[in-house]
Amino acid sequence: GSPAIAHTIMSWDFSDGQHLAISIETRKVDGQSYSTVGGFFRQYPIYYVAADERDVIGVRTNYRGENVWLYRLRAPPETAKALLLDYLKSMNALVEQPEWYNALVDNCTTSIRRHVQHLSPEGFPLDWRLLVNGYLPELLYERGSLYTGMPFAELEAISNIDARAKESGLGPDFSARIREGLPSARGQQLGVSAP
Repeated sequence: GSPAIAHTIMSWDFSDGQHLAISIETRKVDGQSYSTVGGFFRQYPIYYVAADERDVIGVRTNYRGENVWLYRLRAPPETAKALLLDYLKSMNALVEQPEWYNALVDNCTTSIRRHVQHLSPEGFPLDWRLLVNGYLPELLYERGSLYTGMPFAELEAISNIDARAKESGLGPDFSARIREGLPSARGQQLGVSAP
């Protein structure tokens, strides 16, 4: 598809070296395929996939052949923890009250913005790149939320993890291998995949 449209995944790293990826997606019933137009009209319930990065990211790099970039967000550990807890609160709430995916206002990226807004209402102003989310990394770079010690084009180039993911073979060191060569940061990770 278009490089302007991507799927955004958040991932948290823990002090024991483990990583938890959470992807906000559409839940389709057997035989149902995704329709871009249908995504605007309450066709799909929204759900959160919480899994090991080998499952959520590895399926995209190693099986689907999607391009994936991994950007480390600059956030203190307490902010990363609060964001994870807000995600968990929403995941639990969906059990009682399902919500609908909306390609414009409640999708993989705008849902992340909603979680950030819960922590800091002024923290993530609206921007067109939230909707054309293939450009989200540039927005985050401009706001200083990503490593800015090199030009964005260089950061983007080293943040593409396709080759490292495939070389890892989805082994137990997958999460460490896909981070090789990335600037150091603590807190959550933002995965962006483009078909």
